[in-house]
Amino acid sequence: MHFDIIEKDQYTVIQINEARFDAKLAPSFREEVEKIKENIREHLVLDLGNVRFMDSSGLGAVMGAYKMLRNTKISIINPQKPILDLLKLTRVNKLILSYSTIEDALTASA
Repeated sequence: MHFDIIEKDQYTVIQINEARFDAKLAPSFREEVEKIKENIREHLVLDLGNVRFMDSSGLGAVMGAYKMLRNTKISIINPQKPILDLLKLTRVNKLILSYSTIEDALTASA
């Protein structure tokens, strides 16, 4: 299983359980978001703690979720340094904020 989905209170967490978020994983991520989009709470948290590598396909999948869920706050938690660097380089970090923990993400949105 590539993803764990946890729904709690006002947030939904999608935990990505792969080391690589690339062209191989991106289509199934998009399908998963599409499948659950009607049930996603007001805050979607993407847990990238297991992801060690992300390419443009993974980044595109995250941005596709951002566009698909326009009225939903989206945060990234626990990004590894290479992922954080990619988010900064592409300025995605200006649209989707990153936090160390889920508690930090939820506190920031309160």
